[in-house]
This record gives sequence, structure tokens and C-alpha cells, in this order.
Amino acid sequence: MLRSAAGKVMWVGRATVFVVGLAVILALLFGVASAALAGTGVGATFNLGKTNTVNAISKLVGSTASSMLVVDNNGTGSALSLQVGSAQAPLTVNASAGKATNLNADKLDDREASTFADATHQHSGTDITSGTVAEARIDATIARDGEVVTTVEDNDGAGSGLDADLLDGKDSTDFQPSNPCPSGTLFHEGACIETINRDPAGFPNAEATCLQAGRRLPTVAELQTFRLRQDLSGAEFTSHVWFDANGSSETQKVMLVDQTGRQSVASGSASFRCVSAPNVARSENNPLEAAAQSNLRKAVAAATLCAASNDNSYANCATIAQLEANGYQSDSNVTLVITTATATRWAAEAQHNSGGSAYRYDTETAQIVPIPRF
Repeated sequence: MLRSAAGKVMWVGRATVFVVGLAVILALLFGVASAALAGTGVGATFNLGKTNTVNAISKLVGSTASSMLVVDNNGTGSALSLQVGSAQAPLTVNASAGKATNLNADKLDDREASTFADATHQHSGTDITSGTVAEARIDATIARDGEVVTTVEDNDGAGSGLDADLLDGKDSTDFQPSNPCPSGTLFHEGACIETINRDPAGFPNAEATCLQAGRRLPTVAELQTFRLRQDLSGAEFTSHVWFDANGSSETQKVMLVDQTGRQSVASGSASFRCVSAPNVARSENNPLEAAAQSNLRKAVAAATLCAASNDNSYANCATIAQLEANGYQSDSNVTLVITTATATRWAAEAQHNSGGSAYRYDTETAQIVPIPRF
């Protein structure tokens, strides 16, 4: 009986050893299998819930009508996490790829949404510094190019043809007109010469006539060139007068010029034409200046007669009283000053007491010219 019991004990012990050995073997087998399920190296199994390590590209290639891979996370985390090195692209697509539907990017070309203007953003007109504003963006009340001229014409005086009142603050009378000469004269060598000669007269009367008209006789040079543009009527007076120093009976000589250019000494009467300074019409439109010029012309005519009766010397024509003795009538509103009175030269200045330009006459130039008020 004891022997039978001992045999059973030995059997139980062997069974136990077998079971324990089997358990150890299974544990070792399953442990190795668990390590293999981690997916390490090329060709290893890709295991979910494990960290799989491989240094090669893994591809999922197919041809379906729907997505080939769906990652669905119903929890609070993201469905996909792409982690790369610094400044590396986390995702690339082929060049012909379409738009990723419902993709809500955090940045656009590294810029936040706050750096862009939204659809309702508007600019003030002061923000426009260059470029062209489209017609649709221009206020309808602003006049266009084609409307500006019409607008100005409609508001610049009766029947306006863009007739401005001033140009850079200056009146039109401050500028030289395109035709600076009065009617009946031709602009020639800076002067306005009458185109039709006047009837024959003696030299003193011819000179006085021109002076009374606010004009003068032409110089020899002016008449010599003027005849090339306008026919002369015979020999005509010039303003050139000189005195015979040899004491002959003909102490005063006057030059004539004819159509051929021949110059000769005048005797008796001859035709003549007068010369006007440019813009003479302008000054005569001012009644104050017109009065000053008229008074000066009267003084010049009286001085010419005075010299003729004093051996052609102006020395005794230096006072207002001496001029009055030769027909001069003074004007209480005009101041006349005789500035030069010698044997061969006479000059005077005149101005209206109420304003306007002053004027000067000098026998050396035989012209009445405007000067500053004195």
C-alpha cells in the first residue's frame, strides 16, 4: 500500500513538472511573438497600437472610387499627427492634386489670417497713392475730363470761351499782344510804321503832326528797310536832322529816302509817315496816361517851334514859360519837367498827378516811352 501511494506521488510530481515546463515553454514562445509584433525593420509586420520602426518608404497603392485610408478618431484628439524635423514640409501632394475639401489651415504661406484684409474691408480715398482708380469707383458727382471744359465755360462769365480774368496774377495788358501795333501800321524792327503815307508838308509840320498823334518820324535805317516791304510814295521825310557846322545859310538839314533807297537832303515839302511804339493803344486806354502823353506831345511841339525860332537851338526852350510862348498849354492835372535843354538836345518828362505811368521824350530817340513815376 505504501508502495502504491509512493507511486502515485511520483506520478503527480512528474505531471507537475510537465505542466510547469509546458507553461515556461509557452511563455517563452508568446514572449518572442510579442516582441516580433512590434514591427521593426523592413518587411516586419505593421502592428497597430505599437511603435513600428522602419527606415524605408511604405506605400499603400490601389485604385478605388473612394478613400484608400480612413483614420477616424471619435475622441477629443486629432485623427492624424505628422511630425517632421525643423522647417521640413509635413505634407506634400502631386502638382495636379485638387483642393482639399473642408481643410482649415492654420496659416497661409506662413502668415496668420490677421495679416490679410477680410471681404468687408474698405479703403479711404487718402490711402490711394498710385495707380488708376476704376470708373466704377469714382463718385458720380465728380466732373470727368470731358465734363471739365463744359463746366468751366458754363461758369466763367457770359458766353465764356475760357476767357480768364488773370494769368498768374497778371492782366492781359501786362503782356505783349501777338499783333502789338495799332490799326493802319505794320510791325517792323520793333516799331509800328504807318502803311499809308501822309500828304506832303514841311518838316516842322510833319514832325509836329506825328508828335500830336503820339508818334514820330521814322529813322533813316527804318525807312531804308521798310521800303523793301512797303512801297514809298516818292522821297519821304526821316527824323534825321543835323546842323551845318560850316555856317552856310542852310543850317538845318533833313534827310529824305525814296523807293530805290537813295538818300537826299530835303528842301520844301515832302510826304511822310509816322511811327508808333508797340502797345501805344494800351497806354491810351488809360485816361490818366493818355493825358500825360498828350501834354508831353504838346510840349515837344512847342519846343520844336521854339528851337526853329532860335537858330535851331533848344537852349532857350528850358522853361514852361518859354514853351507857352510857342503855343504850349499846360494842364493843371499833369506835371511836366524839362530835364535837358541844350543847343542840340531837348528832353522832358510828364505824369498825371492822380496816377499812371510817367512818360519821357528825348530828341536823341524822338520817341515817347513809359518810365517809372518820378
